[in-house]
Amino acid sequence: MSTWQLQTAKAKLSELLRAVRDHGPQTISVRGREEYVVLRKEDAPAQDARRVPKTWDELYASVEGAGESLVLPPREPEPLRNYELAETVADWQEED
Repeated sequence: MSTWQLQTAKAKLSELLRAVRDHGPQTISVRGREEYVVLRKEDAPAQDARRVPKTWDELYASVEGAGESLVLPPREPEPLRNYELAETVADWQEED
């Protein structure tokens, strides 16, 4: 993978695109840092790869086989809730 400076890539866009077609993905650097990769559409990941699962089945299918490599964020346990009932069990029993 070749690296192009931004100003060179802008000035030689046609040449950059030919290099992508003939030699694969090309990197563009900005101020000395590699920031962009230009690649052919056929080489790009499918749009579905970034799709958010909409059902539980899709979610389970997306993590199936991940094993210990699946890292979930920590979650705080919810506090216990106390409910006061309007009636007691004694109120349910029939009076004789």
